[in-house]
Amino acid sequence: MKNPRNYPGAEEAAWLSCLGRYHEAARIFSASHPGDVPAARYHAAWALTLSREGLFFEALKHCEEALSLDIRCADAWFVRGLTLSYLARYRDAVECLDKTLVSEQGHIEGWYVRGNCLYSQGDYAGAVESYEKALAIEPRYPKALYNRGVALADMGDYRSALESYDECIAINPGISVLHTNRGVALAELQRFKEAIDAFDIALSLNPEDVSALNNKGICLSKMGRDQEAMEMMERARMLSRLPHLRRGVV
Repeated sequence: MKNPRNYPGAEEAAWLSCLGRYHEAARIFSASHPGDVPAARYHAAWALTLSREGLFFEALKHCEEALSLDIRCADAWFVRGLTLSYLARYRDAVECLDKTLVSEQGHIEGWYVRGNCLYSQGDYAGAVESYEKALAIEPRYPKALYNRGVALADMGDYRSALESYDECIAINPGISVLHTNRGVALAELQRFKEAIDAFDIALSLNPEDVSALNNKGICLSKMGRDQEAMEMMERARMLSRLPHLRRGVV
């Protein structure tokens, strides 16, 4: 999305957004609102949405104001789609994102969020296609590489998923879930020794990775190393009972 620079307070609000102070940024964007500048409105919506403070409906109102000034405003459609995705209105979000992409085929965030929405609807092939559109614009886009890998794995294409995870790891090697997912793909390909190595890397980065422990245990069992497998499963079972370790999907 374009950075705001062309109306009072825009630069300060943009800087606050970069610092993660989205609510303060939204307040400045909202106060700016030059009468004929839709950017002030969709930037306010963007900051309200990223603040994750439950202000999505207020953000949608700002988007509608921006679109009333310029119905073809690609960024306003993008922010509206992003906001709707946080409300789990994925079908509506895709419709908005498609309006963004009609006028701006190079809108990398539009393709990425579209992929997430399609994935959430179970359209894994459509999600992969959208992630690949984003990657055609920026091949070193870690989130698109990772999510493409997840979608490919859900389609049962573990070889392609592994390639996607490897590309992502080459950029961000220090993220445990990447190595865990890589290990799962290797295990599905019956490459158990390599899978265990991947789980060990994941556990060196996050010793409390329950998924890595469980899947390492399964691989050890497949290799006939039953005592070690039982130890892994017991560690996973004990960790999963701790409330502070329970986490949902990202």
